[in-house]
Amino acid sequence: MLKYLFTAVYKDGTTYVQTPDDRSVIEPDKRSCFFDVKQDDVETFTLTGDGHSYLVDLRDGHFEIDGVPFQMHEEHLSDFRLVFFRRHTHQYQQSTLSELSHEMVYRMGWQCTVDGENYQEIMQIA
Repeated sequence: MLKYLFTAVYKDGTTYVQTPDDRSVIEPDKRSCFFDVKQDDVETFTLTGDGHSYLVDLRDGHFEIDGVPFQMHEEHLSDFRLVFFRRHTHQYQQSTLSELSHEMVYRMGWQCTVDGENYQEIMQIA
């Protein structure tokens, strides 16, 4: 079960909401919901769950935690592209290969190109 679910708001005002089973509409047997996100059209991307919300705004690059906005860059940047992924860490008992623990962290933010170089700001949410 996922701790956080995402909502992508597109430039035209429509939304795509991740389902709890995290199955793509386009390729339900192979892909997660994120596969369906039209990344070039995303305006804001929000993770919600556990009583909190985390947002990245691709119009100006600002972030929000529970509605409180902040920036992690000082430069005037533009053309932000969404970055989002989950990192899974599993620990196993070597002798039996049984899983001892499973931790998932979410990473979201943006990237842009500045003078030919990739520049990123990523927020990690446990």
